[in-house]
Amino acid sequence: MVRKNDQKAYEKSVKCPPAAPACADCGPPKHPCPQDMILNCCTGTGLGQVFIPEPGPFQQTPAPLVCAEIDTTCLCNPMVKVRFDCIPSVSLGSGQISLVFLLKKSCDNGQEIECGTWTYRRSFALAFGNDSFGFTFCDCNPCPGCCTYFVELLLLDEQGGDIIGVIAPTLKVEAVDTCGIKDAACLSGAPAYADCKPKHPCPQGAVFNCCTGTGIPTTSVCPSTPRSLVCVSLDTTCLCKPLVELDFSAVIAADVPQGDLLTLTFQVKKSCDNGREMGCGTWTFTRAAVGAIVTERVATSDSFRFTFCDCNPCPGCCTYAVELLSCIAVDLDLTPFEGNFSINAPTAAVWAVDTCPQ
Repeated sequence: MVRKNDQKAYEKSVKCPPAAPACADCGPPKHPCPQDMILNCCTGTGLGQVFIPEPGPFQQTPAPLVCAEIDTTCLCNPMVKVRFDCIPSVSLGSGQISLVFLLKKSCDNGQEIECGTWTYRRSFALAFGNDSFGFTFCDCNPCPGCCTYFVELLLLDEQGGDIIGVIAPTLKVEAVDTCGIKDAACLSGAPAYADCKPKHPCPQGAVFNCCTGTGIPTTSVCPSTPRSLVCVSLDTTCLCKPLVELDFSAVIAADVPQGDLLTLTFQVKKSCDNGREMGCGTWTFTRAAVGAIVTERVATSDSFRFTFCDCNPCPGCCTYAVELLSCIAVDLDLTPFEGNFSINAPTAAVWAVDTCPQ
């Protein structure tokens, strides 16, 4: 039973403190004071199933996949991180196929600039499950302004007879003000906030940390127990209402003989303020070799990545860890697995943004 006084206390509205408190008010932070940050994210319609009937080299006219715009005119010295993710859908008749993704940008309606290309390549001997592809680009010295980043697809087909598609192309753009203390000298290069008209929300306080682990060297034997790959800590005590995003990436090299299957399951765990550790979710990487001649071995080296959003954490110091939870390496003919794999450069980057209205 709730007493009357308790009911009034329960109904009393809770107000966020104005912006984020000064770091001096919540003790010495283990990481830098919050920075101004803005972000935008967009998912495109993708590319439906396209059949390539003709053999021989083929190059498609660039096909636009997704674009995202960000306005950094209210930041002093912006650093922009662009992340692209998609799920390629490829059914190969023979030979191999390459999907080349081109990142371009245009600022303040100016000239288009190519930022780089990234290639996804597959051969007919492979069958995949839970496949994804993505890349990250850091635009470290952009001038403040309104920029549009967009990704286009170039198709290079060696044999023909293939079907390709791109599902859920997503482009996320984050901009952080790296100017540090905003004194008069710093602000002289950027307009006052009242004088600019941002197309996205006002800058929010943000903290960031990143770490790269040691990984797992080449082995043909699955670990018998979960293996920690990388961990990173983030102190959000200087934020009012944090939203945390963890980006994990690693390069997984696999040598899979004909008829063999390799499945790696990754788990994110977290513990806050030296409290109990809890699981946050699992992600799976799968490789199999089918359709090849009996003596063929298929070797791949792929970028594997995923994102975890911790949407309602309490302010505090939390440690996020990514581990190899389980591993299955089998021969579909019930003979011993004769392949191998390695996990290289496992990296976890953690952002925390203050979502409290200012």
